[in-house]
Amino acid sequence: MRKINNFIKDKKIDFKKLEEFGFKLIDNSYYYQTLLLKNQFKMSVKINLDNSIFTEIIDTETNEPYILYLIEKRSGYSEKVYKEYSDILEKIKKKCFEDEIFKANYTKEVINYIKNKYRDELEFLWEKSPKNAVVRRKSSKKWYAVILTVSKRKLNLDTDEIIEVINLHNIVEEIEKLIDNKKYFPAYHMNKKHWCTICLDGTVELKEIYKLIDVSYELAK
Repeated sequence: MRKINNFIKDKKIDFKKLEEFGFKLIDNSYYYQTLLLKNQFKMSVKINLDNSIFTEIIDTETNEPYILYLIEKRSGYSEKVYKEYSDILEKIKKKCFEDEIFKANYTKEVINYIKNKYRDELEFLWEKSPKNAVVRRKSSKKWYAVILTVSKRKLNLDTDEIIEVINLHNIVEEIEKLIDNKKYFPAYHMNKKHWCTICLDGTVELKEIYKLIDVSYELAK
C-alpha cells in the first residue's frame, strides 16, 4: 500500500465516525474498501492510530495493483480513476477527522471546558493567522476568550519557543493584581488594561484558568 503524506495535517481521527463510515478495526489499524468505476477497481484504505494513512487500488479483472492514476500527466481512463479515488479520500477526511489546530493538552482541556459549559465554538477569523481563534458569547457576539499560538519572546520572555496562550477579559483592578510577567502577562495584541495573557503550559492551574474564563464570559454581556 502507498502512504499518503500531508493528507490530514492538523486533524485528528474520530474513531467512532471511522466505524460509522464503514472502517473495520483489525490489528490496531482501521481498514475500508470500496469499488470504483462500476466495480472495475477495488480501493483499499488503511488508517493507523498515529494518523498515518495508506491506500491501494486493485484492478478487479487482473487482481493486480493499478498505478496509472499516480502519474502526473493523467488523461482519460486514469483521470477518471483518480477523480473517484480523490473523492473517496475527501469524504473520509470530511466525515471522519476533526480539526486539531491546537496541540497542547492544557489548550485542549480549556477548549473542552468552554464547549461543555457554554456551548461555544472556536472561530478562526484570520486567514494569515490560522492558528489563532476567538470565542464569542452567543447572546452578545462579544469575545470572551482568544487562543493564540505565539513565540514566548512576544511576552518578553528570553526564548523563541512557540507556545499556545489564552487572552481573557477582566476588570482593570483585577488585571493590575494579576500581572506578574511570570504567570500572567499583559495581553498580547489586545487592550492591556482589560485583558491578560496566560500561557497554556501548566504554569497556571486549570481550575484558576476556568475561574477567569467564567469572569470573562460574564463581562461579555
